[in-house]
Parts: sequence; C-alpha cells; structure tokens
Amino acid sequence: MTIFVFDMDGTLTPARLPMEAEFAIRFHGWQQTHKSFIATGSDYKKVEEQLPPSVIQSFTGIFSSMGNVLTAQGQIIYQNSFKADSELFTLLEQYRKQTAYPGILYPNYIEERIGMINFSVLGRDCPYAERERYSAWDKTAHERETIATELRQAFQQYDISVGGSISMDITPKGFGKDQIAKRLREHYPYEKIIFFGDKTFKGGNDYELAHALSKLENTMIMQINNPAEVLFALERHTD
Repeated sequence: MTIFVFDMDGTLTPARLPMEAEFAIRFHGWQQTHKSFIATGSDYKKVEEQLPPSVIQSFTGIFSSMGNVLTAQGQIIYQNSFKADSELFTLLEQYRKQTAYPGILYPNYIEERIGMINFSVLGRDCPYAERERYSAWDKTAHERETIATELRQAFQQYDISVGGSISMDITPKGFGKDQIAKRLREHYPYEKIIFFGDKTFKGGNDYELAHALSKLENTMIMQINNPAEVLFALERHTD
C-alpha cells in the first residue's frame, strides 16, 4: 500500500481558490481506491472553502495549520496550541505600517491559527488580483524574505517560512510541517509515502515536510507546478 500526501494551494487547487470541477471529479474517483492525506498550512475552515465535501470526506486525514491539527471524517484527532510573545505581535504591526508596498493594504494580516501564526503585510482579505500584484512586486522587492530573515534573528525559538504568494508562517520549533512526516511514519512504519507539493524546494513552504520525508526510507517527493500535473502523475501510477 502507498500513502499519498498532498499540499493544497497550488497543488490540488489554484492558490486560495476552489478546486476546479473537472479535477474534483477525477480526483474523487481516484481517492476511492487510495489512502490519501492533505498537508497544508491553511486552517480547516479554508480546506472546507476550497474543497468539495465529497473530496474532504474521502481523505484518510487532513493535516491543517502546518500539521498542528489532524482531522478525520470531520473529527479532530489531535491539535497543538501555543501563545506567541507579545513582542512578536508588536514587530509584525511595525512591518505592516512600514511596508514599502505601493498598493492598498487589506484586513486579516495577522491570522492566528492552531499552533501557528500566518502573517501577510498585504492582508489575507485582499482580492485575488491584489494577491497577484503583491506577489509580483515581492519577487523583486523581496519584502517577505527580508522580514522572515529579521524575525529568525530576533525570535530563534520560532521557525519562520515564506509560504504561498503573500504571507509567511510562524511556528514554535517542532510545530512546522515536518512533524507530519513523523506522525505518518508512526502510523505507517513500512508503507511507501509519496508527497506532492508545488514548493518542495529549499525556501518553499513545502520544503520542511519534503526534507523530513526524504530522510526516511521508502518515500518519494513529487515537485509539481499545478493540479493538472498531479492528475497526470496519479493516473499513471499503478499502485
């Protein structure tokens, strides 16, 4: 038996958009004969917003909030939690006020999730067009990576990774996506594990999990660029 693990944004869905209908039909059909998990930095509410109920119910488990929550069939199996330093929030507010980004800023820029914080200077309530605009600007300005580097120096008790197209994830040491590898191997000590992600390279928000899995035996990392590539690979996998 093979255990399949999937990132969500950019892998099963376009970034922060619902799963496309044709993909959902084909993927749901594939799920009926395979054991599959999600591994996402998004919280469970966003999973429900982006994936059809039939697809959600067909997953063996859903690791959300960087693996700090595991949900199966709508029931929480476990969850982590932590209280961040007040100094961290003060510094994040300063970054928001001092940004050089020339566009409009939106609400929900500090999002506390179970076991983690997601920070976006732009604000997660932005329209999709503004998300793309900020992402394009940041590729030149490198604002997110600059902030992440400074935060790593100031708060060495946290792991900070640049994720998605507009934000970064802040977790206590040991609360990152890499914890998913350990939990999967504990439950499936001998099975092959295949992980699909669109940012498995160093610096990407799938890298922690990809790297942790690569250190285990009988694992495979599939770097893909979009949902179409996921289907292409799955429909040619014979297991």
